[in-house]
Amino acid sequence: MFSIGEYVVYGSGEICRIAEKIERCFDGKNGKEYCKLIPVDSVNSTYYVPADSMESNVRKLLTKEEIYNIIDSMPNAKGIWFNDKNIRKEQFGAMLRNDDFYGIIGMMKSIYEERRRRSEDGKQLIASDEKAFNAAENLINREFSIVLGIKVDDVENFIHERLTASKA
Repeated sequence: MFSIGEYVVYGSGEICRIAEKIERCFDGKNGKEYCKLIPVDSVNSTYYVPADSMESNVRKLLTKEEIYNIIDSMPNAKGIWFNDKNIRKEQFGAMLRNDDFYGIIGMMKSIYEERRRRSEDGKQLIASDEKAFNAAENLINREFSIVLGIKVDDVENFIHERLTASKA
């Protein structure tokens, strides 16, 4: 299911390249086949994931078509907000961990609106909301940039241009 050279998402959203399949013995007794993952943001790091549990530990990147669908759905995204900041922090964290991109877009929309409201009152977002927004933005920008073959810094412009073109 996974190929050497393929990019995947590992753990809590880290994008890695599958470098090779390799036999390793980490316990000193039993050798096992592992997939060696190299994070794109930290080429000096390495993860070894048992080959027989790859499907439960990694996921394939979104396809271009999935990204286009996510972008196209952005104007209609339903805001997601929880008045209790602890519940909100927990729910937003769960969305980020589960790679729920439609939920993440709704979350970002709500946080953006809250930021705007608070700014009008001369206030800033609370730290946990700012952190959730930044994590969501980072997750989207990194994955979209790799799949679309554009720079991370160009993702926001790409999204804006696609949304603008769809209105025309």
